Amino acid sequence: MTTINAHKLHRLIKQTRAHVSPDDTLPPINGIRFECDGVHIHALATDRYTFAVARTKVREETDTWSATISERTLSWLTPWLDAHTGDTILDLSATADGLTITDDEGKLAVPAGDFTFPTWQHLFRDALQDASAAHELVSVDTEMLARWKHADTHLRVWQTGAEKPLLLIGTEFLGLQMPCRYKGDSKDRAEVLGEWIGSLAKTKGETPQAPAPLPKPGAVAEMAEEMLRQTLRSTGEMFGTDMDTAKGRGAFNAWVHSGVYAWSAYRLLEALKTADPDLAEQTVRDLSEQLESGEIGEWAWDEATAAGHDPQKWADDYEAHLKKLADKQTAAAS
Repeated sequence: MTTINAHKLHRLIKQTRAHVSPDDTLPPINGIRFECDGVHIHALATDRYTFAVARTKVREETDTWSATISERTLSWLTPWLDAHTGDTILDLSATADGLTITDDEGKLAVPAGDFTFPTWQHLFRDALQDASAAHELVSVDTEMLARWKHADTHLRVWQTGAEKPLLLIGTEFLGLQMPCRYKGDSKDRAEVLGEWIGSLAKTKGETPQAPAPLPKPGAVAEMAEEMLRQTLRSTGEMFGTDMDTAKGRGAFNAWVHSGVYAWSAYRLLEALKTADPDLAEQTVRDLSEQLESGEIGEWAWDEATAAGHDPQKWADDYEAHLKKLADKQTAAAS
């Protein structure tokens, strides 16, 4: 038995399904091939023009197994998985009849075959090991490029030769896309430069342009960096406060709280990114919009109310606390 949470299984399907062959006369590739090596579950899909491999770790080391779930079965299995909360634990058991998925509500029998699947390890191993540079331009099908949308937020890409596949690398993800034949005359980069030199050549009096900016990192990466910066800033500043004064002690407490919450936010963000990169990215983007709106107090009040809390009582208690401190300071002064 192999244990995995619902989100991870759903994500494996989402990352690879676009690469399934639509030809139902070819059962080995008209679906997603799942291979468990005891440590990872791999999801594999190809139509012979693109090839996607995604993987995720199982909760505990398990037996090895393999099963191919057809595109037709995926059409109802995917909505079933989507109806589960991401942390729902699923137990997978591969048998001769298919794949049995067990959750808290019962068991689901998923038809699956164990067809001979194309050998894939050497394809990616050779692509990763071949670091030679190609001199000719490479032509790729843009419709096929769209298939990589759900692979990851960012993909690293290179190609080692005009006749070799494009290699794409994401987090726990590898992909290959075959090039397509280019029928034009300009195959070499130097030829293309020659054709464009009239538009690209420097002219007299031309103002040098700044280099193109690097692609912006994802919202999650930006927030994670800021949380680390804030943690280090806060933990550094708190030791420079004057503990002999009430103001200094207040500043110390403020820096401590700032560092604690920044570090907590960083750890939770990293956990969310590991469990669900897509959800993490969308959550951080939504959060950024809320912060920019300047209305987080209203958001927090509504959220507290929706959660069954009494934010008005919190406000009253805090006001009473401040009044008590003020009265104590007045008494001490007199």
